[in-house]
Amino acid sequence: MNRHDDEPQYKKYDFNSEENRRRQRRKQYSGWWFALLILIIGIVLALSINWFVTSGNHRQGSSTNSISKTIKKSEKELSGNSKKGSLTTQVEKNRVNAFSSKLKDAQQNGLNPKERQQFQQTINEEQNQSVKSQEQNLLNGVKSDKPAKPQKAPDQFSSTHTFASVQDAKNWAKATKQQWLKAGYVNYTITSNGQGYYVLRFIK
Repeated sequence: MNRHDDEPQYKKYDFNSEENRRRQRRKQYSGWWFALLILIIGIVLALSINWFVTSGNHRQGSSTNSISKTIKKSEKELSGNSKKGSLTTQVEKNRVNAFSSKLKDAQQNGLNPKERQQFQQTINEEQNQSVKSQEQNLLNGVKSDKPAKPQKAPDQFSSTHTFASVQDAKNWAKATKQQWLKAGYVNYTITSNGQGYYVLRFIK
């Protein structure tokens, strides 16, 4: 008996026919195309949303700028309005009066350049234009006191000088020659006073 008679007899069938393979390939390709299509749609949607948001921000920024310009224009018109409230006018008046009072007190003792500079600095720091203008007018109306001229040193050569001897008088005249020449004197004399002393006198 043949050894292979007991083994089951079967035939191999190929279920993956060429047509089935083509169908599988179509399914694979259709899946990739579908995924690619979804990706493209997603990108288009993202770009559209981004453009919409950016465009909205631009319009909003333009609107905000327009509103800001309108507000600034209104503020300018209000600040330029000559009609002020009574309270505002009174406050400005009080501040100007206080400045004027300080200025008068400084004037009594003489307004020196340093004090004028301090008042000018106060004016420069003032924010209210009306008050600033009035204070500047007050300061401009005050004349600065000129610093007092230094007093001349007493002329020691205008009076006579007494010495015990003629030589002492000559020595002192020689020692101070540059000084009395600078003071306008051109010469000197030495005379006896009859009491044993000699008098030195400078001549212009």
